Amino acid sequence: MSFGLSDCIMAISTPSGHSFRAIIRLSGKDVFSCLRDLFTPDTTRVIVREKGFRSCHGSLYLEKEQVRIPASIYTMKSPNSYTREDVVEIHTFGSPPLLEMLMETLLSSGKVNTGIEGNIEASRGLRIADPGEFTKRAFLNGRISLAEAESVMHIIRSQTDSELLMSVANLKGKLTELMHDIQDKLVNLCARTEAAIDFYDQDIELVSSGEIEKELDAVKERLCVISRDGQKPIISHYGVKTVFIGLPNAGKSSLFNKLLDRSKAIVTQVRGTTRDTLEADVVLEGVNLRMRDTAGVACGGGELESLATQRTYNSIDEAQIVIFVVDGSAPLCGQQIELFDSIATRNKIIVINKTDLEQNVCYDNLPSQMKSFPVVSTSVLTGDGLDGLRKTIVSEILESNVDISASDIVFTMRQKIVIGKALEIIGQISDSLAEGVGYELIAMDLRRVVDAIGEVTGEVATDDILDVVFSTFCVGK
Repeated sequence: MSFGLSDCIMAISTPSGHSFRAIIRLSGKDVFSCLRDLFTPDTTRVIVREKGFRSCHGSLYLEKEQVRIPASIYTMKSPNSYTREDVVEIHTFGSPPLLEMLMETLLSSGKVNTGIEGNIEASRGLRIADPGEFTKRAFLNGRISLAEAESVMHIIRSQTDSELLMSVANLKGKLTELMHDIQDKLVNLCARTEAAIDFYDQDIELVSSGEIEKELDAVKERLCVISRDGQKPIISHYGVKTVFIGLPNAGKSSLFNKLLDRSKAIVTQVRGTTRDTLEADVVLEGVNLRMRDTAGVACGGGELESLATQRTYNSIDEAQIVIFVVDGSAPLCGQQIELFDSIATRNKIIVINKTDLEQNVCYDNLPSQMKSFPVVSTSVLTGDGLDGLRKTIVSEILESNVDISASDIVFTMRQKIVIGKALEIIGQISDSLAEGVGYELIAMDLRRVVDAIGEVTGEVATDDILDVVFSTFCVGK
């Protein structure tokens, strides 16, 4: 983000690739001037600076290529735009070569004259926008809060209806409203604590240490509730990490393909066909899963088998839910039980597969530690039990506090870290109160908590914080 906000910026705001329609977005002071020599309206109407919004149909002439492109121009005058700057959107055909020619023509137009400023002719350059710069300008110009800006990225990455609704709730200011409410309580407490310092030697107690402790406990409890401190994290925008684990030839890849309803993993009768991990997304009853098929865990073998096994164990460490697949036609062995016991996550589903063959494993002869988890019998060949497996996966997720309700708040990793820092400072204040530390130091720490909450909403925003937030955006957003 090394460029100035006085520049006019431009980017393609629609997905890359061929499409019927594409949009090039421009934003900046007097950005309308960029098109005056390129755009010819179908009527006598021209693009002018006026309050509100306006559209105009016509064509853009690319002099170098001597090509005339049909286009619609949409203009939004400051401050009635997303960035609160003058904004122009060019809607035209989604041909990548055509868009590239148009972008080059716009950039080669050079400087944009903006009149006289301080008896000097002023001009501003037109350049390609940095990632997320349109949303960054919306934040810096007061259109949205930092929390709302981060929810824009959540909306872009949403893969299910429930994720989208959660992100929209944040964009409407739900998180900002909650953080402001907590911040107001902390500011009030900090003001009373600082006022008490002036009356410390006059035997007047404006706020007692017990009151400070009580109000901080209430703030701490609320922060823990909304950030789900100590609970299982909510479903990420990349889906619940669901990993298939088992010995070679248990049928993991076949189940993986069946749940995907397509053949992504190679399946053969050869033992140990899967040597690497495969990932794919699937939505079951509105719940997005990031499924991962792994190599069967086997003792011995060469270097390749060892690497595959290590990747499987790495997948186990990252899993939110494990599908433990057992070949029901083969007797249960000690290695399987040992592997099952080594899986730390409490969200496990046991699948006794290959029920179309003569069975050597059933619920009754499972060890006690395995019976405490959901058990589903399936046959990939006949399809028996697959619907039951889907329902069990969804039920296990919902009943394990992996929450997907649209009323909840989605936090970014940055926001979670900031809230964690606020909770840590509150803990330090509690220790200081117990030790009888003076109110001067207590007030300083309270201000640190207020600033930490301000980092969520954007009221306290350094360049480093903004770079972290907006560097994850696409160009054009």
